[in-house]
Amino acid sequence: MSKPRRAPRTDGDSTRAKLLDAAGRLFAECGYAGAASKAICEAAGTDLAAINYHFGNRDGLYRAVLHEGHKHFVSLEDLTALAQSVLSPQQKLEAFIDGMVASLFDDKGWHNRVCAREVLAPSPHFASLIGEGVMPKFRLVADILGDITGIPPGDPALARCVVSIMAPCLMLLVIDRDTPNPFQALLSQPVEELAAHLKRFAVAGLLAERSARQR
Repeated sequence: MSKPRRAPRTDGDSTRAKLLDAAGRLFAECGYAGAASKAICEAAGTDLAAINYHFGNRDGLYRAVLHEGHKHFVSLEDLTALAQSVLSPQQKLEAFIDGMVASLFDDKGWHNRVCAREVLAPSPHFASLIGEGVMPKFRLVADILGDITGIPPGDPALARCVVSIMAPCLMLLVIDRDTPNPFQALLSQPVEELAAHLKRFAVAGLLAERSARQR
C-alpha cells in the first residue's frame, strides 16, 4: 500500500517572508551597509543559515528587498495589465499616475524608504535594480507616452517625456518626512488633489509635445 502524500511544507515560504520583511525594515532604517545579517536574522527569528538558503547570501537578500520595494512603488504586473487594457492612452497614463501617488502616500511599510535610500545613496546593486526592475517598466510607460505624443520608440524625445512624468514622483519618494523642508506640505494634502495636479501637468505637456511635432 502506498503511503499518503504529505501536504507541501509552507514553513519555508514563511521563513523567507519573515527574512524579507525584517531585512526591509532594517535596510530602510540603517541602509545597505548598516544592517548586519545577524541583526536581520534576530529580527526575523531565524538562524544565519536561512539567509544563504533562501537568498544565496546577504547581497541576494538585499537585491530581493530592493525589487520588492520597487514592486510596491510600481508593480510590473499591474503596469503590464494597464498597458494591455482597452483604456485610451491618456486614461492609462492617468491611472498610472494615480497608482504611483497612492503608493507614495502609503508610508506604513519599509518599501518606499528602501527605494528612497537607494536613489539617494546607490549601493553596488543599483545596476541590478535598474536592469531587472526599472527598465521593463520604463519601456511600458514609454509605449503609453508614445501613443499619446506620436513619438516613435527609440527617439530620445520619448525618454525625455518619461523623465518628465517620473521626476515629480521620484521627488516625492525621497522627501524627508521627519526633517522640516519646503516640500513636506505636499504630503499633507489629499492624495486625490496631488494626483489631479500631476495628471493635468503631465497630459498638458504631452499634448503640447504632440502638437509641436505636428507643426
